[in-house]
Amino acid sequence: MWFKEFTKSSPGILCLLLGLASSFSLAQRPEPLAPDSDEIEVLPVQGNLYMIATGGSNIAVQLGDEGLLLVDAGNIEAGENVLAALERLSNNPPSQLINTSILAGHIAGNQVIHPAGVGQAIIGMPIIGHTNGLTLLATTELGEDLPYEYWPNSTFFGVDRSLFYNGEGIEMTYQPNAITDSDIMVYFRDSDVLVTGDIFDITQYPRVHPELGGSLQGVIDALNRIIDITIPRYNQQGGTLVIPGHGRIASESDVVEYRDMVTIIRDRVQALLNEGKSFREILAARPALEYDGLYSGRDWSTEMFLEAVYEELR
Repeated sequence: MWFKEFTKSSPGILCLLLGLASSFSLAQRPEPLAPDSDEIEVLPVQGNLYMIATGGSNIAVQLGDEGLLLVDAGNIEAGENVLAALERLSNNPPSQLINTSILAGHIAGNQVIHPAGVGQAIIGMPIIGHTNGLTLLATTELGEDLPYEYWPNSTFFGVDRSLFYNGEGIEMTYQPNAITDSDIMVYFRDSDVLVTGDIFDITQYPRVHPELGGSLQGVIDALNRIIDITIPRYNQQGGTLVIPGHGRIASESDVVEYRDMVTIIRDRVQALLNEGKSFREILAARPALEYDGLYSGRDWSTEMFLEAVYEELR
């Protein structure tokens, strides 16, 4: 009670405390791998799922007698180290690859993973993605950086696609107008693991690409969908585990906090816009103050994120 009354009468003190907390969080946060790094980290998740962290994206690996199923391929620089890690995890080669997005950090590694895989005689290992991804690759500069033979070659229309592989049901769900308009999430039923791609990136604010059909509202809708799918064991923790686009393995509570953060900042910016504030005035009001230490980064700063929110709402 005293703290509430004290900060009410001294709002400057509250801002100072929040700023100090933000700085402390930033100092304690581990630095993510650089986008062009060849470093990797291999972690068990649960069930027969592993996660390989790269500078481009997290990679999910399902082990089984039918071969390795991968979700995303990471950056090309880490490709050889990823292959070496797969050989340590299993004697079976890669045989299925799913791309959650057509962003470079998720598909550049296709150029290394696909030739090492086994599959059909003509196209080789299947690369599964949403049809919208092919359209974006064909009509934007993203396609210029990836040879055509490494684009998704087994795409689906509509909302979902299912696959039974290595004795486990796998559900792929399209999330329209999220980070891009090609994002899919992948849920492993028996392992109870959900792979989200960049829809949920625990290391930074959502980096929406409106030029690729993305929207902040689409991200919020997708985060709510993740919360619908995940079932915690207790206190929103345990139970279903979530492999985000980047960062550590998460649980439902992490997604709830992230969804709330995005929604709160969106609503604050909207309120300031309704008051007729300019972008510079909104920036000066610091509507993301208490979250900066967790989610502001060098490549995607608070100012960049707030400008993206402002432009979408405006």
